Amino acid sequence: MYRGPAGGEDSAPVAEQLQLAVQLEDSLRLLSAKKCSVVAEEEDGATWRACAELGGFGDILRLLLLPLRADDQLEKVDVAACSDQRGVYVGPPIISVLQTTEKDFKDGRLMINDILQDRKRWKHTRSLKIFHGTAGLEGLLSVVAPHLEELQIKDEVQPNVMVEVAKMKSLKRLDVKCVKDLDFPDLPLQLEELGIWYPTENQLRCLERMPRLRSLRVYNAFCADMNFAPSQHRALLWLKVGVNAKHFKNSILSLIQAYASSLQVLHILCSVSKNYLDSACYFPDLGEELGTCGLRALRRLVLVRPPNDPCTEQLAGCLLQCRIIGNSLPPPVHVVCSNYCNVPAS
Repeated sequence: MYRGPAGGEDSAPVAEQLQLAVQLEDSLRLLSAKKCSVVAEEEDGATWRACAELGGFGDILRLLLLPLRADDQLEKVDVAACSDQRGVYVGPPIISVLQTTEKDFKDGRLMINDILQDRKRWKHTRSLKIFHGTAGLEGLLSVVAPHLEELQIKDEVQPNVMVEVAKMKSLKRLDVKCVKDLDFPDLPLQLEELGIWYPTENQLRCLERMPRLRSLRVYNAFCADMNFAPSQHRALLWLKVGVNAKHFKNSILSLIQAYASSLQVLHILCSVSKNYLDSACYFPDLGEELGTCGLRALRRLVLVRPPNDPCTEQLAGCLLQCRIIGNSLPPPVHVVCSNYCNVPAS
């Protein structure tokens, strides 16, 4: 055995030997593992998961584990260090809502400084509800964006507001009215619930890339005829649409058909007669058109009556319309009027 200049044994330190032994043991455990779970995440937030049985020592997944372990990219769950979560709220469950009032506005403009000075009011805000105006709103959104999950804006918004909305990575629910005939940025793709008025074509295209979208309300989509591909996510369960039947019916029917495999409840703005707004909300062949959409998951169709065209004075036409449309749909589908004209009294 080699002895150093001082005569002591120059063997590897005990700590290094132990570390090497642990590494060899971990490698052996990886080589003898039976299962491997894999999670892949796309840019839009969609995830792919798999749990695979590992084969012999030559299994390609098993061979990939060793380099990951050697590069310290693979850790034992029971000894892995806690991830760095600086800036993340740690505390009891909270549902903090920031709702503006008339006092928050001066000359139609949001007084952002006054709101931000009251730190308790906005610090952990999860839900933001804006009423009485939108001027200056983008400044507030840039501050609360990191932890905002719900945003409701009553008045019409300009593109600069939606630029801030597009940056929100935690936003799940959005209810917004865009100004008509302006260009707007894309919508956040992780949304679970969306209500939008006057959407642009690029915003509607974003719907196809929203894997978590469960509830959708679209009103006044003044876009050229659009064709939507069948949804690959099968997440949308509830849909409400209100458009000009004379000019944009085909786009809406394509949207409905795209979610036919998952849609359970459908609301359509539909007048009883063609006299209202020059037939803008009149669908004379709605039953037949929906019957060709393949709505195999649909359970309820609600005919939403325009506020200025109630069906209370044309009950016979309302009941007949519900019956005709219902006859064109599969038996499980229950067709009702939003005013419950055809719902039996209990």
